[in-house]
Amino acid sequence: MRNRWLALTVVLVLAGAWVMFGIVRAETAARAWFASAHGLGATVSHVEVTGVGPAIPPFWHVTISGEVIEAGRTSPSYRSYMSVWIEPVTGFGFADGSG
Repeated sequence: MRNRWLALTVVLVLAGAWVMFGIVRAETAARAWFASAHGLGATVSHVEVTGVGPAIPPFWHVTISGEVIEAGRTSPSYRSYMSVWIEPVTGFGFADGSG
């Protein structure tokens, strides 16, 4: 019985840490990933995060959009919309292609 409580405590602590890291870091990590996803020399502006939520651990799901200014241009070329799966501790992420 004691081992069950210990296991439950460990699971709850890990789940709590995952939620806290996600709340604190998922949006920031997604913004950084989004900015780097548009290629060398491109910049993004007017970035909006429209949704952040827990997904399959360790990932969080973030919906994000922003205006992309391609290299060599001075005004936005297009608005990019992405649905991103982000791991908030390392910043690893990928887009699911539905955006």
